[in-house]
Amino acid sequence: MDRQDFESDLKRDGFRMVFASLKPHQKAPNHCHDFDARLYVLGGEITITRDNQAETFRAGQCCEVPAGCMHTEEVGSEGVAFISGRRRNGGPLSREAFESDLRREGFEIVNGGQPPSFAEDLHAHDFDARIMVLSGEITVTRDNKAETFRPGDHCEILAGCQHTTKVGPEGVAYIVGRAQRRAAAA
Repeated sequence: MDRQDFESDLKRDGFRMVFASLKPHQKAPNHCHDFDARLYVLGGEITITRDNQAETFRAGQCCEVPAGCMHTEEVGSEGVAFISGRRRNGGPLSREAFESDLRREGFEIVNGGQPPSFAEDLHAHDFDARIMVLSGEITVTRDNKAETFRPGDHCEILAGCQHTTKVGPEGVAYIVGRAQRRAAAA
């Protein structure tokens, strides 16, 4: 399966797509997620152990780990960059689950907000940002496409993505995860 097919399958099957990377030699002990996960490795490698069976995934390979499946994760010596598809079957993403995902993936978590009708001109960040709106609303425009996010909604803005923002009439409060882009060798 190539990357384009993987991304199309995620959309078709109701998964939320997230671009992420993990640091070299990072290990996650035996755990499970409250979401179905699909993973497509862009570079580096990750070993996932399920039912005492270790399997290593490298660039161009993908796997699936269903919600509730106990597994361990071990990142290779170069780190790993990947596309992750996540689908929560138990309802919307909670603030706690959002923050847990951010911490697991090495994001710095910042609580913030903007005053009513605040607007930013076209700009880009040198970090990946994931945002969950807690109250109010914010409209993000990228590639000439405006999308409004309200309480409980979340979005991702990758490093280098040119975008503008406009806050609604009530202002906005949000959680932001910030992570420097970490390149993994292909």
